[in-house]
Amino acid sequence: MTIPRPSRLALVVLGLAAWLASAPATRPSNPSPSPDTAGTATEKAVLAANAEMIAAANRLDVDAFFDYIVDSDRGLIVQNGVIFRTRREAYEAVKRGLQGLAKIDRRLENPQVTVIAPGAALLVADGSVDATFTNGRVTNSRFAVSLVFVLRDGRWKVLHGHYSMQPDRR
Repeated sequence: MTIPRPSRLALVVLGLAAWLASAPATRPSNPSPSPDTAGTATEKAVLAANAEMIAAANRLDVDAFFDYIVDSDRGLIVQNGVIFRTRREAYEAVKRGLQGLAKIDRRLENPQVTVIAPGAALLVADGSVDATFTNGRVTNSRFAVSLVFVLRDGRWKVLHGHYSMQPDRR
């Protein structure tokens, strides 16, 4: 069964937020310890911000969730080839996508965090999300995601997200 596009965006955004809060940060394997303690602190700070995002996502609280997304008019989110050019446009799509949604269960696999600079980090993962709708319908989708986080006014926020959904498996 195919989920309408806004529902898929909402599932991916919320699924990604769940992963970011719950998955440990990893780096490419390196036999020697990393001297980059500032990078490790950045990774931890980004994951802490995502823990708060995930709490909002699990409450299906779009306003609290979007408090962690930069207010930008520069192609904030790309999903399956569709560009949501503003924060407001992405917000409205997620809000529409959550209509009729009762529960979300997210699982992330193979998470990777790369610190780009002291004030910027890239999070990449693939995973799946189960959604239960208020009418009892359940669906499962696979996705891949990448997010760029930046430090703005002392808070870590999503500057850009790119989501790719695979077709529904059921």
